[in-house]
Amino acid sequence: MKDVVWCCTYIKEMTLRENYKEVYKLWRERDPVTRINLDAKALLNQKNYILKAQILSAVEIDEIRENIRLEIGEATEDYTNGVNGDRRDANGIEYQKRDKENENTDRGNAQINKHPDVEGEQNTVKNKLK
Repeated sequence: MKDVVWCCTYIKEMTLRENYKEVYKLWRERDPVTRINLDAKALLNQKNYILKAQILSAVEIDEIRENIRLEIGEATEDYTNGVNGDRRDANGIEYQKRDKENENTDRGNAQINKHPDVEGEQNTVKNKLK
């Protein structure tokens, strides 16, 4: 029962939709000899029955979801660290320099008028819209 819910949740987290044929493929790959006569539609019915009849508690289902999210997160982090690791180090210093330059020029360009010409205006910025 947990395997059925695990496979459904895994496919839903990976593809952001519920595809019962993909669930069946994953379930069959995990254990090819159990319930040989069960097809994709029957597996979907089994999952619906488990969830509607609350055969698994909400805590067990939350544990399954959390384990899947951790598993997916670790796989994603490994992939992104391998692909983007070098690029991030090389560009990090360049981006920091640009940010500092932008902060300095923004501060230099904006001068606040402390003495407004017209009554009712307060703290307007020169060369910018009010």
